[in-house]
Parts: sequence; C-alpha cells; structure tokens
Amino acid sequence: MAKKRARKKARKKIASKNKFNVKNKISIVVYNILLFLALGLVSFVLYQIVQDSFLNDLFFVMAMAFGFIVVSFLILLLILFIIKVVKK
Repeated sequence: MAKKRARKKARKKIASKNKFNVKNKISIVVYNILLFLALGLVSFVLYQIVQDSFLNDLFFVMAMAFGFIVVSFLILLLILFIIKVVKK
C-alpha cells in the first residue's frame, strides 16, 4: 500500500504592522523639537544668569548640545515632509 504524503500547513502571511505612518512620526518629531528647544532656551538663560565659571561652562555646553539636537530634529522633520509629499 502506498504511503500518503503529509500535507504541509499553509502559513498565512501576517500583515506588516510596521507600516510607516508619516503623520504619527511628524507629531513625535514636533514634540521632540519643542522639548529640546525649551531645554536649550532654559540652559541658555541659566548660562547668562549664573556667575560661577563651572556652571557657566556646563550650561553653555548643554545649550549647544540641545541646539544640535534641535537642528537634527529639524532635518528629520524636513525629510518626513519630503516623504509625505512624494507618497502622494
């Protein structure tokens, strides 16, 4: 008697949940821009107010770092807007 072949179970492809949602990403980037902009401004104001040299240097470095982070998020926001326009 011939043996029956075992059937392979068909796997259903799971829909990818990692779809790129531009609107969600833009809102996250705008939130981060505002957050780091506020932190940078606070650091800059404290840099102007504080008289101690160590704290003065610390707040200056913090203001510069937050400024670079804001610039990077602005570049990311520009890229997201370009992706949004190209998708349409």
